[in-house]
Amino acid sequence: MATTFDSSQALAGLPPPHVLEEGGYTPTIEDALVKEEALEVIKRTFEGNLKANVNLVRVSNPMFVTKRSGFNDNLNGTERPATFAPRDFQDIKLEVPFSLAKWKR
Repeated sequence: MATTFDSSQALAGLPPPHVLEEGGYTPTIEDALVKEEALEVIKRTFEGNLKANVNLVRVSNPMFVTKRSGFNDNLNGTERPATFAPRDFQDIKLEVPFSLAKWKR
């Protein structure tokens, strides 16, 4: 069931009206695990096609940064980052990043 996008229509891009009516949609995948696997395939396919079409590169972000690294954005000045010291390195303070704005640059 594909739809065509016509921006001149009020509900452009939505499924056809008969699907939106009460009882108009019947799921084709009943098993929850199969449904999750199908959603994962859709996400991976969308991401891959987007990367190819827009020339993007996926960059992984750190889960923690050192306080002195300067990577953690202090967005509004009032929030304080979650800070902790690793068990084996008590002299180092790590923070959970608020935003990846600096990391992406």
